Amino acid sequence: MSTQPFDSFSKQLYESLLHENFGRVQTSLEVPGESLFIDVVFTPSKNPTGVPLRGSLRDRPILGLLRQAIQRPCIFETYRNPPGTHDTNTCILKRTWYLLELRRRAKRANQPFTPEDEPQLWIVTPTASKHFLREFGATPRKDWPQGVYWLAPALHTAIIVVHQLPIEPDTLWLRLLGKGRVQTNAIKEVLAMSQGDPLRNDALKLLSNWKIIEIVSPELEQTDKEFTMALSQAYLEWEKKVEQRGKQEGKQEGKQEVARAMLRSGMSQSLIAQFTGLSLQQIEELQKN
Repeated sequence: MSTQPFDSFSKQLYESLLHENFGRVQTSLEVPGESLFIDVVFTPSKNPTGVPLRGSLRDRPILGLLRQAIQRPCIFETYRNPPGTHDTNTCILKRTWYLLELRRRAKRANQPFTPEDEPQLWIVTPTASKHFLREFGATPRKDWPQGVYWLAPALHTAIIVVHQLPIEPDTLWLRLLGKGRVQTNAIKEVLAMSQGDPLRNDALKLLSNWKIIEIVSPELEQTDKEFTMALSQAYLEWEKKVEQRGKQEGKQEGKQEVARAMLRSGMSQSLIAQFTGLSLQQIEELQKN
């Protein structure tokens, strides 16, 4: 299990939102020889001609700014607390390694490697000081909203400062990766969405995982009261949905749904058994499937 619930939540949020309709998501990709891991790698889906699919006006509102960010292969490095100079340089190192790896793969496959194939690095941080942005020469661009800062073009790197993003539906999914009141308000916006919205249900499930981790690991990061209340409400909403599904499909299925969520969060099988009442054998079967 991750030592911080935010780490599990952020990776699972990318996985959940950027599903197979958009492309392939890999998490914790190891950089050989460096003892480093790339948080999230996204590879866009391709059409039969091999050209990456571009977002249509119809699907843009679904993910908003996040949809705009995944028009090419990209890396997401997401921070709970603002990264320092060393952290940011390490992110750039990871991107350079991944770029060289993509070039090697193209060469082995005897395929061309074009500028559009170069991966984009997105560094997602709750806040960033003016000094930090100046250090990296990070500047805004007119075609991107407030809170998105770009490094030199050849670096293919941008910094998303979550707390500076405009409060609008387009930025909701990235504001869920913020901190404090920004994240709390984003959770409230998710709760206000239509109950039949699959993205709402997915977000509530992931937030519930966070709450479950806090329940079984009280020694982890302490969150403020308002955020804890919003997180608890998200958990109760999801629990109610699981109970309703359990009434329809049987109590056992409801327990299995909870266990699957815990497995996705990286929780140990023994803790899941204690929490759900399922046997270790049943949990092992769920993990295999």
